[in-house]
Parts: sequence; structure tokens; C-alpha cells
Amino acid sequence: MPPLSYFEPKVGRAYAYDPRSGGIFELMPDEYEILVRKEPPGAYRHLLDEMRSYSGPHRSVSDFIGHLTSIGILHDRLTYPINIILELTTACNLRCTHCYVSAGEPLPHELSTEEWVRLVQSAGDFAVQITLTGGEPLVHPGFLDILAEAKKHNLAIRILTNGTLLSERISELSGLLDPRLDSFQVSLDGPRDVHDSIRGEGSFDRAIEGIRAALERGYPVDIAVTVIPENRDSIRELYRSFSGLPVRSFRVAWGVALGRLQRSVPFSSFLDLVEALRHEQGDVGVPVAYGSNEELPVDPSSVYTCPAGVSQMFVSSTGDVYPCPIFRFPGYVFGNVRSEDLLSIWNKDDWKKLKRNLSGTPCDSCPLFPSCRGGCPARAYLVHGDLNVPAPDCRWLDGGR
Repeated sequence: MPPLSYFEPKVGRAYAYDPRSGGIFELMPDEYEILVRKEPPGAYRHLLDEMRSYSGPHRSVSDFIGHLTSIGILHDRLTYPINIILELTTACNLRCTHCYVSAGEPLPHELSTEEWVRLVQSAGDFAVQITLTGGEPLVHPGFLDILAEAKKHNLAIRILTNGTLLSERISELSGLLDPRLDSFQVSLDGPRDVHDSIRGEGSFDRAIEGIRAALERGYPVDIAVTVIPENRDSIRELYRSFSGLPVRSFRVAWGVALGRLQRSVPFSSFLDLVEALRHEQGDVGVPVAYGSNEELPVDPSSVYTCPAGVSQMFVSSTGDVYPCPIFRFPGYVFGNVRSEDLLSIWNKDDWKKLKRNLSGTPCDSCPLFPSCRGGCPARAYLVHGDLNVPAPDCRWLDGGR
């Protein structure tokens, strides 16, 4: 299996991830050429041997994407989008009460399987990872064709799913996926009774079966939890239930009032929950994922906050391109893949609207700014209608907790 690699012209360096050793490496341009062209053969084998003899911390593809994103934040965006999120369809086998896209039936004029395949084929020239979501991506009739095209180009795959179809489809998926590169994110909303009240009777047990099926085949699985008023007080019980299970992370997100969700929990209450979960990490043994802990030397007066528009783009089921799945606001659709290619859309000046100016806000003097960078721009826009303010999870605005 060849390493994943990416060359960034702005810094004249290449970066590679070897899935066997879990190492992330910085390469000179000539080394990158050897890695990509696999010649001269002796130099290629020597380079691979060096990577595979690495014995430091074992990193994931997500860590590699995060590393490249940091380079993009420091150098005014990456030259190419490395993580492309594809919303294959809004069709779904569930009707979750908090779904931010009101998934259920497919929208009129969604991209066909052939259009998705061509899109993935074009992305294979520069992307590192394709993230497949929906709706429920596994209900898309062309899912395997789209997946097969991505694997032809050695792209890492991340599948965001409700998990209910995973157990019955894991065998056919395993014919294409590789646990060293590919992963699943499964959404859960609480213990069985809470989860089923939100997603439908029997959905919890089927999701757990899917998680276990993926874990048994060695795939990394992240648990994704959207915190809403209906489940806020049961999340700790859900978290404790994963004690002893080898899931990779427990990812918590604040449910925003979009789609079917009409109200959110107060952000201070959400942050209290995050802290409570982290307090139990040592006992449960599953990392709680929320926010960024990586400090970067960035300036509040001019900063890209997150992967959106820096290393990542999102393509909706009808082909519209946005910064991320949440950031679907008027004025932030940057093109449509039916009329423009991905790189033409990525190279537009419109993306500069995502660069924030947080000078004159508490970010100017906040010691947490190098790591939080003002928080999620989508949440800032949702709550305040403005990117140039701290997101609502600002702890210093909330009494410095």
C-alpha cells in the first residue's frame, strides 16, 4: 500500500502519511517525486523502508488531514482541497427529529451515480480523503460504484452513517475498504430508549450491531453525538457504555437549530457536559473529541479558523459547493460541480470571505486564541449573523470557565 501524499507549492514541501507505521513525514520535492513516480525503484524502496521503520506515535489519517489543515491555516489556505465531503443524497432510512438537512426523501435533480463517479475521478488528482455522507449514504444505489472509484485513486475514505445498515453491508464494503486508511463515523443520540425516541424504534440496536461489525473487521469507528435538549442528560450514560470497547473517539457536537431541530441547549450547558465527559475519560478509556487542542501562531486580525475553505470543501447532493455541511448560508455557495470543475471553484476569491477579523474582540488578549482561533465560524454566523465575532462556545465570554 503506497503512502498518502500531498505537495504544497506555497511552502515547497511535501507531506506523506504511511498507514503501516502511522508516521507523518515532511519530504523535499525530489523525495516527493520519487514517492509519486516510484522511480528510481531503489530510491523508492529505500524511502518506503525509512517510513515503515518509523517507531514514533501511531497517527491516523484524521491526524494527517489535521496536520495539513494547520499548514493551510498558516499559509493562507492549501493550494488544493484535500478533504472533499460528498453529500450523496438526502434520502435516508430514518427520520431523525433533529436532522439538520431534514433528510428522508431525495431532493429533485440530485447528482447521478455517473456524475459522482466523474467528480471523484477528478478529485483523485489532488485530494487525500473523500468523506461520504447524506442523508444516509449507504442507501444511495450507486454507493459501491462511487466507493470503488475513490479506491482506484488511493483516496482515504470516511463514511458518516447512522449505522443501521452497516452490519448487513460490512462484507461487501470490506471488499473495497482498508482498515489502515478508511473509517466509519456512526451517530448515536443516547442509550436505547433516548436514541430510539429520536431516530425510531430498533435503530439503536441496529446501530450497535453495525459498530460491532465494523470493529470486528478492524475498522476505526468514531461515535458522533449531537447534543440536543432531548438527550443532554443521558449522554454520560451513553459514554460510559463504551468502556472497554475499542472505538476511536466519542465526538460531541452542539445541535444547532437547523432543519428539523427547532431549539438548542444553552451553550454553557453543552460545555459543562463536555467537561464532565472529559473528567471520565480515564475510567472509560475513549477519547472525548471536541474542538482543537493544537496551538498555532495566528493573528486575530486575519485568520482562517478551521478546515472549511482551508483544506476542505463540501458538495451537496445537487452539486452546490459550500465550506462545510453546516455552512449553507446565502452568499456562501461558491459554485456548482455541474457547471464548473472542483479546482476552478476552489480557486475563486469568494473563499476569502471565510477569513475572519477578530481584532477588537476578546480574542485579542485571550490566551486560548492560538488553539480555538475564535471557534467555529458556522456557529458564530448562526448565532450572531457575523463571522467576525467569537463563536458562542467562547469560555472567556462565559465567565472564563
